[in-house]
Amino acid sequence: MAYTFHIKNKKLMKHGVEVFDKQYFGHFFKKYDLRELMYYYRFFHGWIRFLERFLPIKSGNGKKVLEIGCGIGAFARFFYERGFDVEATDISEYILKKAKKNQPNIDFKILDVEKNTLLENKFDYIFALEVMEHLKNPVKALKNSKKMLKKGGTLVFSTPYPTKETLADPFHINIQLPEFWITEGKKSGFKNVEVKYVSFIPYLYRFHSFFSRVIPFRIDSHFVNSTCFYIFKK
Repeated sequence: MAYTFHIKNKKLMKHGVEVFDKQYFGHFFKKYDLRELMYYYRFFHGWIRFLERFLPIKSGNGKKVLEIGCGIGAFARFFYERGFDVEATDISEYILKKAKKNQPNIDFKILDVEKNTLLENKFDYIFALEVMEHLKNPVKALKNSKKMLKKGGTLVFSTPYPTKETLADPFHINIQLPEFWITEGKKSGFKNVEVKYVSFIPYLYRFHSFFSRVIPFRIDSHFVNSTCFYIFKK
């Protein structure tokens, strides 16, 4: 889905600038309350079920998780509830303030993964869902993520498959074919780099998490969301 925002000053059209963030996140949230948080939490049921096929994430037992681009914190909530030690980050101070109000027990903090890292060799898992396509230098983000992972840790990120619709979004500045991400992952020093295709049937999740269904292959359709999940091991 493409979003067109009417911001006169094009220099403000980037995450981390409050004027932009208010308009960008305003397309998804009205009150930024718990009800809206749970709306997206239900959506991520399908994503979690899909990832459970490949990753031992049903129980955390204190393992450390970092989420990059956490937004309001719906995905991070799953891992907190499962006993992971969660740090949820975003470049937007604006959305993090909203996230902290709903979930004060989760550690939210600012991070620009293209420029900075947190402590190195710290995390068992790093998740970056629908983030890479928004970055000017996603390869730098891959390298910084690798630094923050423990030996044997796993980076999981998702990004849309290139289609007419995903390329039309003005904020998708790095929509790439899977071959690009696999090649750059290997160059960055990751091992066992994999891509998993999955398609999500949208909108039904609004009613109940039962409807957060996934189709484990790529479908190019206006009515189905096709996503690529990448699993890179350090």
